[in-house]
Amino acid sequence: MKQQWKNHKPLLAALATLVVLLAGVVLIWLAQVRPNVGKGRSEIITDFLRAELIHDGETAEQVFTYDKDILTIGLEFYLPGAQPSGELDVVLYDADTGEELARSVGTMDYIVPDQYTTLGLDPAVTGQEGRRYRLTVTPHYTTDAILAVGHSDGVALWKEQMSVADRAVDGTMAMQITYQRIGGYLTRFFLVVGGFAALLAAFAVWAVLSKKLALHRLIFVLVLGFGLLYSFVLPPYAAPDEKYHINQSFTLACRWANDLSRGEWRMGKVPTTTSFRRVGDEDADLQDENTTVFTWEKFTSELFTTTDQPFDSHQEYNELQTDQNPLLYVVSAAAVFLAYVLHLGFAPALFLGRLANLLLFAALAALAVKVAPFGKRVFTVAALLPMTLHLAASFSRDAPLLGLCFAFTALLLDAAFGPEKQKALSPARLALLLGCGVLLAPGKLVYLPLAALLLVVPAARLGRHAKAKKCGYLAVCLALALLLNTGLLADTLHSGAGAQTETAETTAEAANIEDTDRTPKGRPEERDADYEVEICTVNTTENFLRRLYYFIDNTRDPAQSELDFWVQALNDGDVTPAVLEQSFFLSPEHINEYNDISDFYWNVCSALLGTNVSYGNEDAFYPYFEQGGPVLAYKQLLGLDSTQTYFAELGLEVGSMDDRIPLDRAELAKEVEAARATRSTQSTADEADKTTYTPGYILRHPVATVMLFVRSAVENGDHYIRTLVGGSLSYYTVDLAWGWVVVLYLLLAYAALPVQGAALAPCGKARGWCCAATVVSCLLAVAGCLLWTPTHYETLYGLQGRYFLPVLPLLLLTCLPRRLAAVPDEDTAQSHLTLALALVQAGVVVNIMLAVIAR
Repeated sequence: MKQQWKNHKPLLAALATLVVLLAGVVLIWLAQVRPNVGKGRSEIITDFLRAELIHDGETAEQVFTYDKDILTIGLEFYLPGAQPSGELDVVLYDADTGEELARSVGTMDYIVPDQYTTLGLDPAVTGQEGRRYRLTVTPHYTTDAILAVGHSDGVALWKEQMSVADRAVDGTMAMQITYQRIGGYLTRFFLVVGGFAALLAAFAVWAVLSKKLALHRLIFVLVLGFGLLYSFVLPPYAAPDEKYHINQSFTLACRWANDLSRGEWRMGKVPTTTSFRRVGDEDADLQDENTTVFTWEKFTSELFTTTDQPFDSHQEYNELQTDQNPLLYVVSAAAVFLAYVLHLGFAPALFLGRLANLLLFAALAALAVKVAPFGKRVFTVAALLPMTLHLAASFSRDAPLLGLCFAFTALLLDAAFGPEKQKALSPARLALLLGCGVLLAPGKLVYLPLAALLLVVPAARLGRHAKAKKCGYLAVCLALALLLNTGLLADTLHSGAGAQTETAETTAEAANIEDTDRTPKGRPEERDADYEVEICTVNTTENFLRRLYYFIDNTRDPAQSELDFWVQALNDGDVTPAVLEQSFFLSPEHINEYNDISDFYWNVCSALLGTNVSYGNEDAFYPYFEQGGPVLAYKQLLGLDSTQTYFAELGLEVGSMDDRIPLDRAELAKEVEAARATRSTQSTADEADKTTYTPGYILRHPVATVMLFVRSAVENGDHYIRTLVGGSLSYYTVDLAWGWVVVLYLLLAYAALPVQGAALAPCGKARGWCCAATVVSCLLAVAGCLLWTPTHYETLYGLQGRYFLPVLPLLLLTCLPRRLAAVPDEDTAQSHLTLALALVQAGVVVNIMLAVIAR
């Protein structure tokens, strides 16, 4: 009977653990998650700056275009006097058909001024792309007090004008639309993820107690399992700087696809300021760095999507990459390339790239645990820290780098301090040791001292020609570190590829857009000689815009908001004059209007340069139109010296035509807005930031340097402590409870305690060199941040605790005094630690979900 109980004890303990953890998940769901199932997503269509009075029975109307569902509409009101009473009728119509779609009746007593008052629609309206709506708001007062409805100061950009009692108002009604609610998805996601975390913890209990699974295999399963959970609760773009790592992986995958493509276009060398992804690989919800419950829904709902885009499809984005070193992105880029070949969508490509990094890290972490002659507890806890798993389950180059550092450290300890010091390493073990060192060396230069520790390995362990092997190894490490981190290797490999070129030139047949049905363009219907003189004789960017509207769109007075939008786009470099004018005369509306040569040059040339340069020089210009139509004629105009000089006076480069013909100006506006949004998330250095803590400055200002470190320790000490173990995740916006941070540091301390009477341990000069290399790597990481810190900063720029993770195992195993030996039995200590880590990880995953839900 006792034997049977002993045999079933692991399973029963695992089941008991599972029941307790599942009960905890359900209770947390009842208390914290279920009340949030009504969470909604809203967006402001137009904001409130001014207000217009609405008298009893008058109707305020607003026509607007909206693509998404409309669940509620929020309106902003101003109260010029007392709180009004009565009912407020809000009705939503289809602006084109006049059909009533939904209505809402609200009580004015509950209106709070100067904030959005939300009105639920009955029924909710299903979105349609490009659908136009007409919203009417009619108050019925029971007292003398009245309302004023909020609107923008002037008609908003790309929006329409509102009216009150059929009287035009100079503004657009302030509106906030709720278009999505999370509903029951939140319950399903929380219970599934929490349940899987409980299952993993229960599995760890069974595996440890039954001892039927080798330790390194258990670590592989736990790293992979919890890493997958991290990949979902903190989805793509959530890890620190992950957007830049994603850009580099996708650009590398696009390069491979381009190398295998039969097309004529070749990518060439791509600067770090530019990225490539497949056409369609963009989604604002998926690319949200601040994870919300809606990011979870978007990511999981599109995991199995496909695309019709060919594998060599590509689109250029004005988005940053990390650097020119592709080494640590090969694995994730290979997974993305596989997604391209299989025609998988954007979300599955992101998932596969993360999964590839996670699998690589899990394998290397398991290898480290397996081969380490001592300190297996240290490698176990380092691999299962929240920060480690967060990075491992992302596109970050730290995922393969951490795995390589852990594996190299374990292999190094085995070679330098293992039980068979006088026996040569097996060829496979030697290849692993050298391979890991060679790969991690160029990954990040600050960890070169770690790779250099091969020098402490006894010659006997390296076999014949040990000195030659060490010298060759160091030479390869240094060469790769220099080549890959200066871009020289990339230049060498692709020296024949040439610069990036455009797609094959448009043929005369494609460029000549003759059409017998097109209508003559003609000059503006009502000539305004004085206005023409004003916009054609004074060379300003705004006048260039006014000419485009006047000569091509027949618009005498374009909205100032539109003029300001395009002027800023030109000045910011988000669009060139060439492309902007192309979006006017080669737009879908005007592309078939140029069948007469003189009309083309009158309108297009006058819009471009303020004068018709072909007048009197027809023989020099007309043959281009006759041969290639308006496209070739326009290209000739762009290439004129006078055109280059004209726009150079405005500080603008003319640019070249876009490949898209016709070119929709609305799409171009969206690209400009996207470029602005991207730029707003990327830091740019001003003049004050260019003066940093250089070596010369440090020597001249030692006191200021010391005080910088003091202020950093005082003000950011908690940040450094949290970011080593993972107390702050994502972009350091998801904070774990301090209790978890304390527990994680206690587990680290417990893992570092040496076992009593250990036969194997670091010793002698080799131990000293290991300590020195560890300290130097840490100092180099700090020095790198110091060199990037502007002198006017109060604290160190960019320093994070996670920078010390790659050398953490070696630090704990070689730098701590052996007098701390307090663990009587290594196996028991390992079992306790593994169980504790699995249980802690289950709790941390739930903590992360609660932090995201609270947003």
